[in-house]
Amino acid sequence: GYRLAVGRVDGRDTVALAGAGEDGLFHAAQSLRQLTGGGRGARTLPGVVIRDWPGTAVRGLTEGFYGTPWTRAQRLAQLDFMGRTKQNRYLYAPGDDLYRQARWREPYPADQRADFRALAARAKANHVTLAWAVSPGQAMCMSSDKDIKDLNRKIDAMWALGVRAFQLQFQDVSYSEWHCERDAGTFGTGPKAAAKAQARVADAVAAHLAARHPAAEPLSVMPTEYFQDGTTAYRAALSAGLDRRTEVAWTGVGVVPKTITGRELAGAHDAFGPHPLVTMDNYPVNDFAQDRVFLGPYTGRQPAVATGSAALLGNAMEQPAASRIPLFTAADYAWNPRNYRPHASWLAAIDDLAGGDASARGALRALAGNEASSVLGARESAYLRPLIDGPSVWLRNPSAFIDVSMKICSCRSVRLVR
Repeated sequence: GYRLAVGRVDGRDTVALAGAGEDGLFHAAQSLRQLTGGGRGARTLPGVVIRDWPGTAVRGLTEGFYGTPWTRAQRLAQLDFMGRTKQNRYLYAPGDDLYRQARWREPYPADQRADFRALAARAKANHVTLAWAVSPGQAMCMSSDKDIKDLNRKIDAMWALGVRAFQLQFQDVSYSEWHCERDAGTFGTGPKAAAKAQARVADAVAAHLAARHPAAEPLSVMPTEYFQDGTTAYRAALSAGLDRRTEVAWTGVGVVPKTITGRELAGAHDAFGPHPLVTMDNYPVNDFAQDRVFLGPYTGRQPAVATGSAALLGNAMEQPAASRIPLFTAADYAWNPRNYRPHASWLAAIDDLAGGDASARGALRALAGNEASSVLGARESAYLRPLIDGPSVWLRNPSAFIDVSMKICSCRSVRLVR
């Protein structure tokens, strides 16, 4: 949190900023930047007093889609975007990165290690914690002390590259298939056996982090049952086995739920016991609908979801710049969920992406308005809907149809085909 005041003190024009630590002061500076027009020419400041703090302690995004991972340049730009929108967690979890999945034991190649160092430096400059997710369950003997040692060695290597938070992911692990004979004898089979095995690995990693890297953020675990509703044998066993400080991730009730309610969050708290919840919302990710981009605002999440979550992360699309429109609104929600206004935030997100370019703003509003629908809601086509709903109007006035069409798509020419 922070305080910011603009006014006169002893006859002098004064701007005063105070923050709860360096992060708070940085957030105050971002609000000051907004008051000055984002550095785009404002020469005066309004007299204001602001006292502000986040509704959710950890706010940010996951690079977790299946598809072509982002480049270094794209990630660096995303971190700058996160800094100016007061987000503070970047979870690296690309679906097609084998070095955090089947080949998790192997070190990253030199060029990718250099990428992580660059990301860590930019994240620090933007007061963002760089986090790394590993999915060892498809290539690990859970009962093997050697495999756990190898996992901790990989975590140490990522720490050396600048990663400061970690997540273990078990969402694709089978209840009935082990990757070594010893696991079946040690844990048995079924949901409770899988939960006990995962808890053993997670507790070993959490203990290693506490001993070797005490400055690390709390470990989080993405369980196999990450979207179900209520208590199950698996969830009860996992909760009982995990260290109390370990956070548990969920996506709401459903992989991509239309809504997430405070009651559903309370149900997840009941299911996972004392463990803090990380809400990893699968919006606006589009790897299940690659012919679409989801550019509508963040909606359908009650304020209690933000205030009751230890962290709230949106899952980005493969298109990094386009992702910033919905992720901007998700960051607004996480910061101030009770006063969040989706449409106003959506317009501000478009302005931020346009960067002060009026023509870009108009084009982005047309694009975002026509790509706003998703599982979260069906509202879209603010520009095209009148053309669809009232074709007779346009048939009576073809020149108006052509004029509007050219404005929508910036086409050089439009020709009616009867």
